[in-house]
Amino acid sequence: MKFDDLSIDEQLAFAGLIRLIVRMDGELTPAEVSAVSGLAKEIDAPQLWMMMTDSRSLEMTEVSKRVEAVESREVREWMYGVLVGLAAVDGFDSAETQLLDWLMSVWELQEP
Repeated sequence: MKFDDLSIDEQLAFAGLIRLIVRMDGELTPAEVSAVSGLAKEIDAPQLWMMMTDSRSLEMTEVSKRVEAVESREVREWMYGVLVGLAAVDGFDSAETQLLDWLMSVWELQEP
């Protein structure tokens, strides 16, 4: 999937979730920077870093609303898979696991 395949709201939700998942443990590690940079290239999203910065100004409730508004099951599953991969880069933190569990619930996803 390419970043441009997502709606603007989905892009902001995705960028906000990426920002959250890489910062949940309190630091942005070099491995996470590398993983996000690789992801941006893979999904052809040179603006991903900028959107992550833009999402910083969103309140958590606004990110939550955007996340809850993602309707496509394919998009939900894709985003979730990407986030799991990013969380795994430096080992799963309990806060990351809670975020992923919340997404599974909100998006009604099944355990892999």
